[in-house]
Amino acid sequence: MSVQSPRLAVSTAYSAANYLPATLKTNKSGWIIEYYVENPQTQILSRKMIRLKRLLMRYPSKMEARRHINNIIVALNMKLSTGWNPYFLGEDSRLYTSLKKVTERYLEEAKRNTRSATYRSYASFVSIFIEWIEKVSPNIYSSMVTYALVAKFMDYVYNERKGRKTEVMSNRTYNNYAKTGSAFFNWMIDKCYCKENHFSKIKPKKKEDKKRVLIPEETRERITNYLLEKSPNYLLMLKLMYNSLIRPKEIRGLLISDISTVKGQITVQKEVAKNGKERIVPMTPDIIEDFVNLNLKSYVSSCYVFGEDFKPSKTKLTDFFMHKYWAKMRKKLGLPEEMQQYSLRDSGIFEMIKSGIDPLSVQQLADHHSLEMTTIYAKHLDPNLQKIIVENAPKFTQN
Repeated sequence: MSVQSPRLAVSTAYSAANYLPATLKTNKSGWIIEYYVENPQTQILSRKMIRLKRLLMRYPSKMEARRHINNIIVALNMKLSTGWNPYFLGEDSRLYTSLKKVTERYLEEAKRNTRSATYRSYASFVSIFIEWIEKVSPNIYSSMVTYALVAKFMDYVYNERKGRKTEVMSNRTYNNYAKTGSAFFNWMIDKCYCKENHFSKIKPKKKEDKKRVLIPEETRERITNYLLEKSPNYLLMLKLMYNSLIRPKEIRGLLISDISTVKGQITVQKEVAKNGKERIVPMTPDIIEDFVNLNLKSYVSSCYVFGEDFKPSKTKLTDFFMHKYWAKMRKKLGLPEEMQQYSLRDSGIFEMIKSGIDPLSVQQLADHHSLEMTTIYAKHLDPNLQKIIVENAPKFTQN
């Protein structure tokens, strides 16, 4: 019959406290105080020692030294009984912060240092990630998130979560999840909450082609005739997308003070610009005339140019209302679903390049970070390509 170790015998009594109390060990190699605490990463009791050689040298007798050591042991066991753990001290202490607490700190910092749209994207990801983590591994430390856990989460978002407008999540959205997760883990590494970025190991899925097509001139004429009667202000917004290449979100953020019909230019403030930098955008003569007809001088300069019902207002126009109005108009005119509101910006970029405007100028107007991004729009299929080739292609021979 085997004899159970005294340390093992008391382990059950202290399992709930996740430690074994400190005791004095004396042997040939010297005196030590020995105790066990749970390693938060492995969740296994790990041995800790305090060597007493120097302390013994301070006392003339071992009896006097033992009295001091007993006081140390009593104090140490008191700390252990209240939940103290040496793993939560020192330079690695942040590794044992709960993931939920870390995400709260991450969002606090992101709110101060990122644009509102970017912050909403981060907050949405964190909310979904934490909700899932709490179900599969509640109260997990930030450093204990493994690649396997991240891979399971990405399988969950791809296979079980629906897309914003579809029954299944697109590859593009999946890749955005991985990108946002990678940014979060990079922040955790910088702040010493973890040591590896597991989201960076997620392989991106093949991007689908954008489901937008160019809007030809004859269709733009139909849209113009419809909106001249129904909503000329919305028509002006569409012109700004096509002619000035201003993004819908940036258009919704324009203030009356940003419009100068005298100079023929629009200031896109850094607070609403996608890249966070202010830029000056020129206006075509017909757009200047449209703004003059709006009589913006009769409104307070701090009003939004396009507010409720596309009219100047102190209340900002919502993205939902814009998309809803476009969908209603598209259905009324019998246009294909691939002709989306943003297609007008695509069309403007494409036709500027085709008309001979140098790509660098188009890049600057479109506010693209690289010329490569601008030339992507030149890959759109031109619906008039056959006619252009037939009329302008050189002959094989002149005979």
